[in-house]
Parts: sequence; structure tokens; C-alpha cells
Amino acid sequence: MEGAIKREEAGIIARDLRECLRQLQKGNIFSCLVAFEDILKRMLATTMLPADEKDLNQAINSFQKELAASKIFRDVYGPVTFRDNDIATALDFMKQLIEIKEEETRALLNVEAKTETGIKATGPDQVHTIKTLIEKGDHAAAQELLADKEDLAARLAEEYNDAGIEHRRAGRLEEAIREFRKALVVLPRDEGLFYNLARAYIGKEDWQEAAVTIGSGLQINPDFTEGVKLLKYIREHTIESV
Repeated sequence: MEGAIKREEAGIIARDLRECLRQLQKGNIFSCLVAFEDILKRMLATTMLPADEKDLNQAINSFQKELAASKIFRDVYGPVTFRDNDIATALDFMKQLIEIKEEETRALLNVEAKTETGIKATGPDQVHTIKTLIEKGDHAAAQELLADKEDLAARLAEEYNDAGIEHRRAGRLEEAIREFRKALVVLPRDEGLFYNLARAYIGKEDWQEAAVTIGSGLQINPDFTEGVKLLKYIREHTIESV
């Protein structure tokens, strides 16, 4: 029923806000802003108990103070003051900040396209550009920038994979899945990444998606022993559940 109160959604939003803070503390400012924008959208769209809404508003107010005070945010955007308990205004502001980052991304891509030598740099600017494209779902453009850059691709995939493992071990399975999928954008032919992603789906008890995922890994490498064992485990569990 539309408008029904779902207390679990308030808990999910609170959890995601804590993850947003972790991204800020790690210096992943763009990931933080994108996640915070999504949280604000869900705050406006979700019917909550007054007590839950009050608690979440207080948590958002606190997060906004930390965001405005963080060095990385001030270095990029300068001094900013957020208004407490004004979700709609904060959401509009997040959209503006994200659009600024997207414009910077487009500018970087244009500069790279115009290089006379055709050699693309692998410095911090391009790494940021690639990560931004992945965050926004423009995977083809990210993969184009990674072409012929095996060392950079391996480094980025390792970063995403390590983050995914950390999330999975902490029980943050949706976050783990997102990170493993980012790693697969970078290295789409790595059976080990499919294995890790399948394990995250098993943690959610999404056995069908886990089977499809490890199946994709085995298509890449049919002799992947750990993958064969995992698929057997999934099938046995699925049969027992029927």
C-alpha cells in the first residue's frame, strides 16, 4: 500500500548515512556526494514514524556539519553552510555539486581527446576521471580510458576488490556488491572477481544470482577450481531448499 510506514527503511537510510560518512573520511568525496544525494531523495520519498524521521534528520544535520567542515570538501567547494532540517534544499544543493564534478569530468575528457601525441596520462586527474565515470555508470568511457593501461586497471580493480571484501566481512552486502561490480568494470575477464561477487550474493541468500555470477566466472576459466566448488555448493543448497 502506498504511503505505508516501513521502519526498516529508516534503518537502511541510517546505515547508508554511516557509510556515506566513511566515504568522506576516506577522501572519496564524489562517492560521498552521490550517496548522500540518494539518501536525501529517499528521505523525501519515504513515509516514516515521526520519531524515526526526527532521529534521521538529526543524523543528517550532524553529517552535513562534518561534510562542511572536512578539508577535502572545503578544498573543492569552499566554505558552505547547510541549513538544518531542510532536506529539499540540501538535495538541490547536492545536485548542483555533482553537476560541477560532472562538468569537470567532461572537461578532462575533452583535454585528453585533444592531446597531439595521443598518449593519455595516468596521473591523479585521469584516475579521478575513470572513477567518476564508473560511479555514474558510464562504463564504456571508463574502459576506453583504461585501454592499454594494464597496471592502472590492476591497481583500480584491487582497490575496489579490497573495499568489497571489507564490506562483505562487515555484513554490508549491498555495498560489497557495488564495489565488486566496479572492479569488474575495470577487469571484466577476472574470474576471481566473479567469485567474490558470488559470495556476496550468497551472503544475501540470493542463490540464483550467485549461480549466474559464478557461472560467468567459469565461462572465462572453466578450470577455476574454487569456482567449480562454489557452484557445486550453490546447487546443493538450492536443491536442499526446494
